[in-house]
Amino acid sequence: MINIYQKNSMRFQKSYEKIRNAYLQKNVKEPAIVISDVNCALSGEVPELIPDDYFDNFETMCKFQIKKIDNHILRYRDDYIPLLFPWFGTGVIPSAFGCKTIFNKKLDPAVEGTVLKQPQDIKKLTLPDPYKDGLMPKVLKCIDYMREYSDLPVSFTDCQGPLNIAICLCGVENLFIWMYEYPKYVHEIMEFCTEALIQWVKVQKKHTGSSLETGAYPHCLVLPEGFGGICISDDDLTILSPQLYEEFVVPYNSRVFKAFGGGTLHFCGSAMHQLENLLKIEGLTGVNNFCMGDFSQVVKMQELYKDKLAIMVCDFAPLNIEQYYTNLINAIDFKGVILSPFILPECALIGNKYENISRDRDQVSGQIFDTLQRLIRNKK
Repeated sequence: MINIYQKNSMRFQKSYEKIRNAYLQKNVKEPAIVISDVNCALSGEVPELIPDDYFDNFETMCKFQIKKIDNHILRYRDDYIPLLFPWFGTGVIPSAFGCKTIFNKKLDPAVEGTVLKQPQDIKKLTLPDPYKDGLMPKVLKCIDYMREYSDLPVSFTDCQGPLNIAICLCGVENLFIWMYEYPKYVHEIMEFCTEALIQWVKVQKKHTGSSLETGAYPHCLVLPEGFGGICISDDDLTILSPQLYEEFVVPYNSRVFKAFGGGTLHFCGSAMHQLENLLKIEGLTGVNNFCMGDFSQVVKMQELYKDKLAIMVCDFAPLNIEQYYTNLINAIDFKGVILSPFILPECALIGNKYENISRDRDQVSGQIFDTLQRLIRNKK
């Protein structure tokens, strides 16, 4: 077994306390900084560095992630706490319902097609068997392997929320139209997806060895004990009206969070129209937002969520590092905040959108870390 956590336990404990302080809403002179350059997903990675058997050989997946972890620990004294992540794309639950999963070379798995052609088709589906259906058995075997491979904690796999699962099953246009034309069936679909998600995460937690109320890592950022055991992604809230989101999503997200003693929600982009709705989700303890340079949204979240929710301010690394982080640090308060830039060598934030551009991962990571330290120090 590879020992990484034990060798660096004192360092990781200090980082854990800084992250916990954000959830405790403590006044701090500096926020937790997590340079997220240990990416388990393949999107944005240098194609030549991606192993051909990444999704078929658990040892390959472990080595791929641990190589990045070792490099990170050697280079940076930030607040990153490592873990292993069984990554098989965002469509594991839909795969168990019969959605086709595409494994294109050097790319992340993708879902192709839907299984619900009419809203009434929901009555034909049954909850999946995690030891037989779709990618679920592979995920569980991978978790078991990772626990034997090192002393690092192991996460459950990517966790899309009930809305995103339903969209995979129905298609975006269908689900949103059905909200108007067949609301009763949409509630059935959302209820079904919620139950499937809860059951699936519970099974994974048995394999990861964590309790229901611990062991969550929102975008690979540790969720401190006492703040829940689940993290879900809800990216499609950006394109749904607040009225429909409150009716068809808030109750089901609440069910998920209550099943695991609370947790966090992720979304990318701008969703100013949903920020107050998030406060209506029972059990929500934090928001993970890839804000894409929209600092006005981060400021608004700080106003609304003060003393209520931690805010993980993320983004894929900007092209103009100095300008981006100067504007961000000037705009925000450090209370309740975790800063987590994501470093992808083949992707950069340019303006308010992500574009393909090649850069050196270590150079970008180092520049961002040094810039953040300097700007935070100057603001104290």
